[in-house]
Amino acid sequence: MFRPTFAVVDAPAIRTNVAAVRSLLESHKRLLVAVKADGYGHGAAAAAEAALAGGATDLGVASVEEAVALREADVTAPILVLGVSSAVGVRQAAEFGVTVTLGRLEEVDEIDKIPWPTPSLIPTGACVESPGQSLRAKVHLKIDTGMSRLGVRSAADAVLLAKRIVSSERLELSGVFTHLACADASSLAHAEAQIERFQEALSALREAGIDPGVVHAANSAAALRRPDWHFDMVRVGIAAYGYGPAGAFDSPVPLVPALNLYSCVTRVATLQAGDTVGYGATFTAPREMRIATLPVGYADGYFRILSNRASVLFQGRRAAVVGNVCMDQLMVDVTALPEVTVGDCATLYGRSAPEDWTAERLSAAAATDLNAFVGPAFFAGNSASILSLDELADLAGTISYELMCALSPRVPRVVVAL
Repeated sequence: MFRPTFAVVDAPAIRTNVAAVRSLLESHKRLLVAVKADGYGHGAAAAAEAALAGGATDLGVASVEEAVALREADVTAPILVLGVSSAVGVRQAAEFGVTVTLGRLEEVDEIDKIPWPTPSLIPTGACVESPGQSLRAKVHLKIDTGMSRLGVRSAADAVLLAKRIVSSERLELSGVFTHLACADASSLAHAEAQIERFQEALSALREAGIDPGVVHAANSAAALRRPDWHFDMVRVGIAAYGYGPAGAFDSPVPLVPALNLYSCVTRVATLQAGDTVGYGATFTAPREMRIATLPVGYADGYFRILSNRASVLFQGRRAAVVGNVCMDQLMVDVTALPEVTVGDCATLYGRSAPEDWTAERLSAAAATDLNAFVGPAFFAGNSASILSLDELADLAGTISYELMCALSPRVPRVVVAL
């Protein structure tokens, strides 16, 4: 390990969280886990494997590109592209057996205009029921009931789009869904109104003789607090990664944070009263102090707005971030921690690193098998202190989702084995 900054993805925690949500569902209900945005920063393939091991039946991504990457990683579970796909993207999705979302009549027209594989040219493994059958893309119809983001906005338009999809030789309607904007709020009035509009659209589809297929509306918040909104499938995102939705309710099942960020001290210096720290000299030492430098910064996804606000952990004890967070480094006050020295491992968020995680030992382990060194033993049943992403998100004026997704690709992920 040339630069002692790394993330640990606790895959068993993802599996445990998904299993906990699964326990809230009736046995016949499907459970989709969102692994978009590289698995919320955890690594899409690792997150997918852990989610499926925990009882997920389906996976959700934002784009066809993300879906194809999972297929190329040998993920065979049903995948739903939740975002917009171009006509060519829909064709590729069909070739990889991936379901897409449609929410405009014009999208079907565009799909019908492009070249489409003939039965003799359909790739091996594509979504066809029998040899010689025409390739068809499975589609979930999106209804906009109040998010004002994607989808048709009325029951009448839902029927028109559904009829258009059903009449196309290239498409197969296999699901209908909506997305709730405020299911995590203290008041569920907005979400209840969305569900009412969704039910109206479903009734209109059925009255028109259209089978909606798999019906789904519940995100993490609704999955955790409203069983009557589970329909045929729920879609879980943030809960799979160990955090409750950013709203005013507690999860009915325990959730275990799966993402942990660590960095080892590269320098400890003694400052005198009046000395300043970092760009802009935003912190001035009021007395003699010991300041430790960590090789991690905003280019790694640790936001600059956390300057002079956040803390890190050394074996469960806090050290305040002082001065402005730099692109590649930050400084912390270890005056009250005289034992902290160069090489010691600090926890930026997640479970507090054990004492033997030093830069020297981590570097030696990296030369052989860092995953084995980190291992599941530390995380399994460990009661070490946790520095929550919710705490950092509150300090940064954002949500845990953004901090997860902000973790830079340059930070190596060590995945704890299932």
